[in-house]
Amino acid sequence: MKLPPEITTIVLDFNGVIASDINAAARSLGEFWGRPLNPAEAYARWRPLYLKASLGQIPVEQFWKELRASFGLAPAYSREEEARWLSSIVPLETDVARTLAKFGGRYTLGLLSNYVGSWARILLAQWGITDLFRGILISSDMGVRKPDLAPYREICRRLEVNPGAALYVADEEEDLVAAERVGMFPVFIPGEDRDSSAGTKIKVLSDLI
Repeated sequence: MKLPPEITTIVLDFNGVIASDINAAARSLGEFWGRPLNPAEAYARWRPLYLKASLGQIPVEQFWKELRASFGLAPAYSREEEARWLSSIVPLETDVARTLAKFGGRYTLGLLSNYVGSWARILLAQWGITDLFRGILISSDMGVRKPDLAPYREICRRLEVNPGAALYVADEEEDLVAAERVGMFPVFIPGEDRDSSAGTKIKVLSDLI
């Protein structure tokens, strides 16, 4: 894929672009805790609490306590248990650090995602890619989720780039529509949405190289 010549900055979503889908990990929580819940039921219990945590409305300790209680478990927080669950989330590319380093040799890199900030930063550190990003903005950092336009403008401000010189890669059409509205160049990777009418389409992140 040939990027427009005015692009100096690549901003990436985390879930579904760099990391495997957190929603899939949520659907496996019944199995994780040995509870007879089908994936849809597990997801239904996880989703409302996750939305609160991803907006910074509740800390992760409270998230896990309330979620465990909804599964009929003792309302407790265990860093070790959290780490075991997070280990089910993996990079979508085997050598994602190498891919990002190739981008970083030519472009400024940023990260903009709806996620729980502590989880994203744990995974970025484990995969050795934190320092490849000049700016990282997670929804729980500012209490606003995409597709609100404010996070797009804020990441561009932090990266000191005009939106017209920035590309945004995501796996949801509504996120790309919002990016386009602020002037960013949208790129779509199939993930949570299997298709999108917005954005230039690629199959995997390394296609940008």
